[in-house]
Amino acid sequence: MNTRNAKLRNIKLWIFDADDTLWESGLYFRRAEEDFTSLMHGLGFNPDELRTEIHHRDIERLSVTGYGARPYMATLRSILEERVDQITPYMVDSLDYISNCLLHHPLVLLPGVFDSLNRLFTAGKRMIVYTMGEQDHQRDKFNRSGIADFFEHCTVVPVKTENTMKKLLASAGVTPDEACMIGNSPRSDINPAIGCGVNALYIQRPFTWQAEQIEFAEPGLVTTVAGIADILPLAEVG
Repeated sequence: MNTRNAKLRNIKLWIFDADDTLWESGLYFRRAEEDFTSLMHGLGFNPDELRTEIHHRDIERLSVTGYGARPYMATLRSILEERVDQITPYMVDSLDYISNCLLHHPLVLLPGVFDSLNRLFTAGKRMIVYTMGEQDHQRDKFNRSGIADFFEHCTVVPVKTENTMKKLLASAGVTPDEACMIGNSPRSDINPAIGCGVNALYIQRPFTWQAEQIEFAEPGLVTTVAGIADILPLAEVG
């Protein structure tokens, strides 16, 4: 066993990202984008150009609004209002439908999540959820997930940074080397964690949002796994 994996056996706090780590999320944002570009295509606009504009504006707004379904929908609404002179009831209803689907989508756990968390919990592992977005939206998903009882609590922040990670560790009463961050996003989950000296497990997921796809700040500090179930042997859970 390498030194990195051996160190994970002494973890006292396992910190889990939520969206696209525990349950599906990006899938619903992609569906919202496709529905919006289809609507706009019907009004005579180029879907590829719209996708580029959506992604550009989405990245721009993060420093102002943070992550979340409602800020994302605000981006789509602003594009519609800027490009279309006469907004019809049909267009408004279409956006409301897209928004409702995004805000109230089914909560679908990713493969192996329930069983793995149950085994970690049964083994006495201390676990919390640390996610970003809007408080009410994220907590609603957490409460609907069916896995809330496995965790001590769920912390929601607008954007994950080294500072928010340090506050999380302080509130939990653990040092960075005693914690491990598990997530699918290099930008938001992995780099802020390893920047604080926290261990990190990167879960490879297809279709991770473009803005989250950056290089690891310290590749040697990151263990890459295919899914939640791969954590079990690292945590010495049989």
